[in-house]
Amino acid sequence: VVGPVGPDITDTAALNQAVVHGADYSNTKELGRILYTEYVLAFEIAAVILLVAIIAAIALTLRSRPTTKYQKPGEQIKVKRNDRLKIVSMEAEVKK
Repeated sequence: VVGPVGPDITDTAALNQAVVHGADYSNTKELGRILYTEYVLAFEIAAVILLVAIIAAIALTLRSRPTTKYQKPGEQIKVKRNDRLKIVSMEAEVKK
């Protein structure tokens, strides 16, 4: 693969020449033109992969697990002072 491409990459004469563009030239437009014409397939594949990743992240976040414990504020507010602590009278145990 390096053989046929090698001379094109190592040709520094083309790199040393300055490219002059007009006042109406836009790098953003040029990037968009190349992206949507020459690399449209790669761009679409990347978009589909990212879309699947977003959907998977949302699905993992919104799943419900039966072992997860949630607070119930309504029940916490309903608790009365006497229900919080229950004192039980017991005989003392003596270890033998």
